[in-house]
Amino acid sequence: MPDPHNEGRYVDMLRAAYRSKRVVKIRGQFAGILGTFGRRIGSDFYYGEIFKFYNLKLTGKWLNVNEQAPAEEEDLQELNVPEHLKPGLEAFPFLLHSPTHTLFFLSQESDEHLGPVDAARYFRELLNQPRLAEKYGKIKITVVPDEDALKKILSLPDLRRLHIEISPPNPDDLNKLEKKIKERLKNQNAKKVVTVLVAEKGESLEPDEETRLLSEVAAINGYVEGRGATESGKVQTFSTKEHPMRAPSVYDPDVETVETALLGAAEKYLARLLGRRGTNRG
Repeated sequence: MPDPHNEGRYVDMLRAAYRSKRVVKIRGQFAGILGTFGRRIGSDFYYGEIFKFYNLKLTGKWLNVNEQAPAEEEDLQELNVPEHLKPGLEAFPFLLHSPTHTLFFLSQESDEHLGPVDAARYFRELLNQPRLAEKYGKIKITVVPDEDALKKILSLPDLRRLHIEISPPNPDDLNKLEKKIKERLKNQNAKKVVTVLVAEKGESLEPDEETRLLSEVAAINGYVEGRGATESGKVQTFSTKEHPMRAPSVYDPDVETVETALLGAAEKYLARLLGRRGTNRG
């Protein structure tokens, strides 16, 4: 979000998105709409739900399964489904942590699921609808990668190419490096910074401390991509974009709610994140 982007503006923006009643295509015939948003949990979290449903289209050809043939006009005369009613409803709870602008959501509880990439696509389109974009500017969504994804890239035994791409960091509580990157981008009217390292022929890259810190920032505010040979000798390309963060969790519905279980998982992740970032304060 362009400046000013304090935590209150993110909450206001999602409340406005809820009021818009915007239906967004998720995948195939499935779509989503914000079912609720805005209830505060504790001091820093806001609760909401994505309603995923089958966006049944009443136009076009219909099939008569009993006859194994296209439906006749007389069959369709009995059809009366109001346009505002949609089948296949599934609710996916989420929490917005306002200080870090991080969103945590329940990906799967039953047979239906909402993957990280689909969720990112949903929020990207929802929050960049014209009415909101006019007030809040362009919103960039980054899927937080699995914690091991970056380690795997940087520890490739034969790392030949490293691509680091960073968009302006958004959190209000920036660490020293994030603040420096943001200021440099702003001062130069730049929308992103791209660093590419290519190994000498026959050599493997050995990322130094600065490159590793840049990679950590990019993993949350962009992406990191590495190409090199694995231990088996096969040359492959790995990207943090391809390995989204997932945190399997088990909860007892007789003891706690989905909401409290999600809150617990979110707090654990934030504790690890802030612990890592705290080493680079300034």
